[in-house]
Amino acid sequence: MGKRGPKPVDMGLLNMWEFEWYKAFHLLREGTQLPTGSTPPPNLNPAELRAFIRRLEQMSAEEYWFTRRRVASKLGQKVNLSRTRPMQVEREWAEREKAQEIFELRYYLEPKRIHARAERREIWNDFIRARTLPALQEACECWEHLPDVRAAGFTCYPAHILANPKRFLSMKRNRRFPRSSYSDDSRLEYLARGMAGVLGGVSPVTAIERLRNMKHATGGPLWKESEQHCDCWRCSRKRWSAFTRISTEAWLNGLRLFIEIAGVSKKSG
Repeated sequence: MGKRGPKPVDMGLLNMWEFEWYKAFHLLREGTQLPTGSTPPPNLNPAELRAFIRRLEQMSAEEYWFTRRRVASKLGQKVNLSRTRPMQVEREWAEREKAQEIFELRYYLEPKRIHARAERREIWNDFIRARTLPALQEACECWEHLPDVRAAGFTCYPAHILANPKRFLSMKRNRRFPRSSYSDDSRLEYLARGMAGVLGGVSPVTAIERLRNMKHATGGPLWKESEQHCDCWRCSRKRWSAFTRISTEAWLNGLRLFIEIAGVSKKSG
């Protein structure tokens, strides 16, 4: 017989599922899996942004894939350029990467318009307001039919919710569920943590509390002593954000090199 009492909570598993649900909910609400800064990179003017966007929109998935490989080769990576046709999984990856890059460049041009796109915000609001199974089913059906949700392979997330409707609806009835009009980000995080529990084998309430109160310093469940940092997805994003700020110029140069290799002069804007 196994030991009696509550089983230990796998915080690594909860952390992983919280990250995946956060991305799924953020894509539903905003059109991008993670928050995107609205400040354009330095030295990148609107005309250049529009030229980049036009060229990317004209590219097929195959051309995008091969251009990325040529850029990698230019930057010193070992790439077999004799292979000029991608496999299906590589083609799908290229489509997703191209769409995400176009979205981010458009965001720099028109952050407010894209940030508040009416269609997906209406679906998100219906999803949050749903208190009955039919209302939840309708919102999830609209969610799974968004083109970028289908492209990202995220249709499984509304399906998971409809497979566990009672547990999901009970989360929203809980007194701790954020209800203020100013708490939309808190609602997203709350539901991501709760659904992490559903898929991680613990109750939503347990997952929400454990993830909310998790220690991120020495002694924390995901603390890496050898590297002296917390390995949770939130701390990892903070470290990555700091790195991104340092490497912005490198990113900009890489983007320009990509467009140059694709055969477009920077003067085309």
